[in-house]
Amino acid sequence: MKLPELGVQKPVTTLMFFLAVLVLGAVMATQLPVDYLPEIEQPTVTVITTWEGVSAEDVESMVTKLVERALGSVNGLEEMTSATVEGISSVTCEFAWGTNLDEASNDIRSNLERIRKSLPDDADPPVLRKFDTSQIPIQFYGITCDESLERLEEIAENEIADPLKRLPGVGAVDLFGGLDRQINIRLDPVRLAGYGLVFDEVAAALAKENVTLPAGNVKVGRLDYTIRVPGEFTAPEEIGGIVIRSSGGALVRLRDVAEVEDGFDEERRLSNVMGRRAIMMMIQKRSGANTVETAREVARELEQNILPTLPRDIEIHQIFDTSEQITLSIRNVSMTVRWAFIFVILTAFFFLRSVRSALIIALTIPFSLILSIIFLWTMGWTINIISLSSLAIAMGMVVDNAVVVLENISSKVEKGTAPREAAMFGAEEVGTAISASTLTTIVVFVPLIFLKGEAGIMFKQLGGLLVATLTASLVCALWLTPMLGSRLLQAPAKRRTRGKFLEAFHAWSEARFDALDAAYSRLLERALRRRWLVVAGAVAIFAASAGLFAGLGSEYSPEDDNGRMMLRFQTPIGTRVEETAALGQRILDVTLAEAGEENVRVYAWRCGQSGWGQGGTHVGHVMLRLVPQTRRTRGMKEIGRAVADVVSRWPEVQKFNVDTSQMGPGGGSKPIVIDVLGFDLDILQRVAEQVLAVVNTTEGAVDAEIGRDPGRPEIRVEIDRVKAAAHGLNVSQVANSVRTLFYGTTATMYRESDEDYDIVLRLDEPYRRTIEDIAQAEIVLPGGGRIRLDSVASVEERLGALEIDRRNQERVIQVTADVFGRSSGEVVRDLRRRLAEEVPLPSGIGIHFGGTAEDQEESFRQMTLMLVLGILLVYMVMASQFESLLDPFLILFSIPFAFSGVAISLTVLRLTVSIMSFIGMILLVGVVVNNAIVLIDYINLLRARGQTLSRAIVNAGRSRLRPVLITTMTTSLAMLPMILSRGEGAATWKPMAATIVGGLTFSMLVTLVLVPTLYSLVHSRRARKREQAAAMKGVLP
Repeated sequence: MKLPELGVQKPVTTLMFFLAVLVLGAVMATQLPVDYLPEIEQPTVTVITTWEGVSAEDVESMVTKLVERALGSVNGLEEMTSATVEGISSVTCEFAWGTNLDEASNDIRSNLERIRKSLPDDADPPVLRKFDTSQIPIQFYGITCDESLERLEEIAENEIADPLKRLPGVGAVDLFGGLDRQINIRLDPVRLAGYGLVFDEVAAALAKENVTLPAGNVKVGRLDYTIRVPGEFTAPEEIGGIVIRSSGGALVRLRDVAEVEDGFDEERRLSNVMGRRAIMMMIQKRSGANTVETAREVARELEQNILPTLPRDIEIHQIFDTSEQITLSIRNVSMTVRWAFIFVILTAFFFLRSVRSALIIALTIPFSLILSIIFLWTMGWTINIISLSSLAIAMGMVVDNAVVVLENISSKVEKGTAPREAAMFGAEEVGTAISASTLTTIVVFVPLIFLKGEAGIMFKQLGGLLVATLTASLVCALWLTPMLGSRLLQAPAKRRTRGKFLEAFHAWSEARFDALDAAYSRLLERALRRRWLVVAGAVAIFAASAGLFAGLGSEYSPEDDNGRMMLRFQTPIGTRVEETAALGQRILDVTLAEAGEENVRVYAWRCGQSGWGQGGTHVGHVMLRLVPQTRRTRGMKEIGRAVADVVSRWPEVQKFNVDTSQMGPGGGSKPIVIDVLGFDLDILQRVAEQVLAVVNTTEGAVDAEIGRDPGRPEIRVEIDRVKAAAHGLNVSQVANSVRTLFYGTTATMYRESDEDYDIVLRLDEPYRRTIEDIAQAEIVLPGGGRIRLDSVASVEERLGALEIDRRNQERVIQVTADVFGRSSGEVVRDLRRRLAEEVPLPSGIGIHFGGTAEDQEESFRQMTLMLVLGILLVYMVMASQFESLLDPFLILFSIPFAFSGVAISLTVLRLTVSIMSFIGMILLVGVVVNNAIVLIDYINLLRARGQTLSRAIVNAGRSRLRPVLITTMTTSLAMLPMILSRGEGAATWKPMAATIVGGLTFSMLVTLVLVPTLYSLVHSRRARKREQAAAMKGVLP
């Protein structure tokens, strides 16, 4: 039994089936996880080897190079990069997408095992780390206070972080920027020398005086007593009173040679939120946990259970929350889907002018979409902006099949056929045509299986959902629509009289449609009389649009304004953290003035070493969380550029850049990354400076910088082994003495309320301010004597170890930049040309464009191939449908003009060519031919019925004009909300929607005239050849 027959003859079965689908789909929809984009796991594995105390150059030559050579033969390896700093080698292997990282890790371990004996004996064994998106923070909070600053670290750890760690989905909670309590013992070297004491005596006395030991047990009568000797410090005040030495009844106490302070560790990181000192709190989710649910649980726990128990002066400010961007983006796309549904229904009602017909079309949409939700759940995918965008795109396309079926059924009902018979036969007549039409759209997504990288993961999901949705729409059109038509459509004799408004609207619209049909018929007749003029005009239009395409900018992925700004600045290396903090406050003041405080929800700055082990006391960040872009007059890029123009002129600012990176493709990577490759660092540095000069003078390139720092200033103590040995010292003894004096040593621990705090011995601050203080520091000899450090060592200032980066076993220095005012594609194109002309490369030096420019080049190359394959597959499907090689070729002429429409729409809307617009063009290939298919198919049918070529073209055009308009307008209007939206995530999907709407609309306008004209040219010539052949055959004997 065929689907239309099944639907009409068994309406209850049909209804129950689709209701069951609706219920199951609704349940599955509630269980689908929500995320911003499809899950994208970077196929990278990092090998970290630690060799403490060794210079970067030695680590590179004796560790990094060995590891690189060992890993170069691992299967599936696409690129290898490394970073070497003092004491640490980090080698990152990037594999082909789809590589099984467990197998790759096993290969890496096997290869490392072969070089284990070649590595330095005192180097730690290499450690493997696989990239996991759960390592990326999902939330960032600032914890501030007015009066509880000294206890803030303890409160944050015990009363905030610990409860959050117990929440399901939370993987880690890290705190940084607070005051770490410790007992500071600041020793006076003059007093120590006066009493004849040394550091070791003080440390030993502290350790011996802070002991609690069990002393056995004793049995007294029926009881067994434990003997305990409590000797630990019970209060910090006790520490100063301990006796260091007793001689002849004279006691030397700790307070006599040092100051004891219940204080804090020296601050190397400072944070400020909303104008108050703060601790930063970073939340990471567990691997596999849902971002939105985890963030929601954290926010709920903070609001309901944690904040009410904290001191009143403590506040928690949310600096950023990735779940917020996800939620807002999903909400905005969902809103566009709702508006698309409304526009599609209104369009259907406008053309069909029947409430019942519009209701049938309206019911087709949810059932088609719910089937796609079931497909989404079955595949284990998430609800994200890609899946919702595909539903919005499909919203206008799913009704196409139903419109064709319903229009054919309605025409038969109008001619007097009973609704049941009209439903069955009407659906069967067009079943093959709409199946072929659907197949042409579906087949363009087949090449996506060859697409790799981030774009491949995203668009395979988009293509899969569109295929599932269109297949579901075909099933609904052939099964559900005939059933509803047989029940809801009425024969003309049984219809009730329309109301006055509907009757007037019907008469008015019918007159307008008739006038449009007549005008189109006249236009076709004129076109058929001036066929070559029409062809010439079409060629001119295409040529003009090709010029527009050449003027379009390009970028990897559109950048969305998510309201999160981070300004990163760098002072001269070695700058004290207090100086960096003061500069951060000045930059924040400029930023607030440019953004407008009314547009800023949260602001903060931090400086010093970050929570991820990066940066230093000279590096700072200013962070702002802005109100949504719909409530601002200036975008993040514009605000950041205005701040950069001011701050970059300050002499104390060495580097400054604005980070407005987004989630998804290209997020976190600079649009311009130029790798200068070679082996000699001095030559690489010189070429990198030349490249930087070119970048700085290229229009649109901003915030350019060289990634390699000149090195950190350090005071180096070079020990003379011979002199040290002459005094009975070795290198270890001298180094440990210097470390104890200037870094400090933990002598013992102070316990309070189950918390342990370090008791740290260190020279008092006035004795460790200058290089001379280091040179004059006293070293205790084994015999108890003392000498100055400069007696056995030289003390000098120089630059410390550098970081050495490598790519594919070559040294590399990166020059990075952002773009502003131009597309990244235009800037990269100019840079390639200028670098080739202006920067002569020494032998052995190469330049390679990386970052998003490299991703864009690779994705565009792949997508161009997908486009060509899509066109070829569409042609094959049409050739099979028409059993002709010529007619499908004529239909393909509608595709170039779809691209003309794309160029026009992107130009008018000031958008760029990106991976999103590329996927729109691939989709267009399968959609724009449908109008021409409908037209050519009906022309062939009328010619088969005996009509002349010209009359068949005109009549077919007039008959199929309305279905073509309906399908084009439903698809275009369904995506109109995506073009007009300005909310979160809008920039991501706007180019795709604009591409489809512009291409489909323009192609329809040209196709309605050009394709019939080409058909007339080709088939009239073929007809003349057949007539001439027949005439020749009649003349021959």
